[in-house]
Amino acid sequence: MMSSNRGDYASASEWISALRQDEAWLSQQQRLQASAPDDADIHKEDALRRIGKGETFEFWEIYRHQVEPVICEVWDIAELSLPKLKIQAIGMLSMEWIEQHTPMGLCDQQQGVVERLKPIFYGSEEEAKAFLESIHGMKATQIIAKVNQLVADKKISDLSKHRDLWSVLNESKIYKRTESNWNQQVK
Repeated sequence: MMSSNRGDYASASEWISALRQDEAWLSQQQRLQASAPDDADIHKEDALRRIGKGETFEFWEIYRHQVEPVICEVWDIAELSLPKLKIQAIGMLSMEWIEQHTPMGLCDQQQGVVERLKPIFYGSEEEAKAFLESIHGMKATQIIAKVNQLVADKKISDLSKHRDLWSVLNESKIYKRTESNWNQQVK
């Protein structure tokens, strides 16, 4: 059981680490793991209800669904009790889990990435989706190899293979290395 006293934690990062080991989150994670893929929308609605529509949700959107930066932002908001923050954080952790484990076609955030990738794939939504699904979970070097293959196969526009594609992948936290690193390796 986690403490409800902020003084028991050195930082927001320490608190979120404790939450990731807390029974409340672990049981929620088990529910998510045991559910069918078709239940993703139900779990998303439940997670969004927990996050709420206040400042925490605004930070959730600003930080593009990254849990720790949101917690760090709202940690010092005086009117937000730790039990309330715990409920919101479990909602955010649930959304994070759903976004990582839901097939690409079902995830709204991933659909936005597909929309941004379409022009790079000559307007083909199918090619953009297939690319996004194929690179899911890949290391940076594997993503580069896949991109080089698609450029050689004329599936990716020569004009878009550098900055345009790097920007979409980097902003989506798929490829986290620098643009210069990308440009050196993409042929």
